[in-house]
Amino acid sequence: MRITPELLQKLARDQVTKSLRQYDDIISVYLAGSVLDGEPLLGGATDIDLVLVHRDQPPLEREVARISQEISLDMVHHHQAFYAQPRRLRLNPWLGRALSTHASILYDTDHWMEYIQAGVGTQFNLPEYIYGRSLPMVDQARSLWFDLENPQELAPNLWFDQYFKAVGLAANGVAVLQGNGLTNRRFLVDFPTRVEALSRPELHGRLLGLLSAGQATREELLKWREPWHNALLAVSKLPNSPVNLQPCRHAYFLNAFDAFLDSGTPHLTVWMLLETWSMAVKPLWQVQEHKSAWLDFLSYMEFDQDNHPRHVANLDAFLDEVEATLDGYKNSYGL
Repeated sequence: MRITPELLQKLARDQVTKSLRQYDDIISVYLAGSVLDGEPLLGGATDIDLVLVHRDQPPLEREVARISQEISLDMVHHHQAFYAQPRRLRLNPWLGRALSTHASILYDTDHWMEYIQAGVGTQFNLPEYIYGRSLPMVDQARSLWFDLENPQELAPNLWFDQYFKAVGLAANGVAVLQGNGLTNRRFLVDFPTRVEALSRPELHGRLLGLLSAGQATREELLKWREPWHNALLAVSKLPNSPVNLQPCRHAYFLNAFDAFLDSGTPHLTVWMLLETWSMAVKPLWQVQEHKSAWLDFLSYMEFDQDNHPRHVANLDAFLDEVEATLDGYKNSYGL
């Protein structure tokens, strides 16, 4: 099947029709994510991100569904109260483009979403709001660093979860100075462009170092594909499996993994691999096969306990540079 922007738009509108039959309280539906941004495909697979706004409290926060092997739906449900404060929405680092362009709207009742966009979009790209989206991420990353720097003992999985979250917040904190927050598959694809636009290209190399991406050779990563995939399959069979790891989403990740390896850029898989595997292994921690494979992978990537002090020190240095970048941005606009 040939996946085109026109096909994805049609599939999105078809889903709107289905959702309107399923729910009788929908006020608006709008498009978000990579389909709206115009860069949906990685490895021939993509998802369609929809936000459904309800008059009443929605029955669930998020759901995913299969359209084909290569295309899935990722639907977020919001109560209309989520949109009650335009100033707060201007500080949302994920929905900026969707709330700033009429092209995102697929269904609207009495121009409700147009009104919301008018209140959000006109000021979304003012420097004070850009800085306001960035600073809380960096502050939270620094707070996590203080916890990591404390010599208390943390179990390996807990240490990595905290470290990885801190790295993600720090990187996104600087990335949102140039756009929406970076998402899973395209995190390492888009980060270099963001920091180059800020005249801080060296931050890209620093980020790769924090993720031990230099370890990520094609040959070695291929050895870890099967245990990672096995963890995705196992967690998807659990009753409380993470929504993001449902079977209809597996090709979305696996195809991107294979595409990065085949294109000679294996390091681009690292963020996606670490995030999805760590998410999958949490509910499987009592299953020795999956726990051991994950800990072996962390050891291969030099996230074992002996290397913790080095990573914490490097994260501190990275945060110093990110904080300096934010200070420069703040001072240049007189904020």
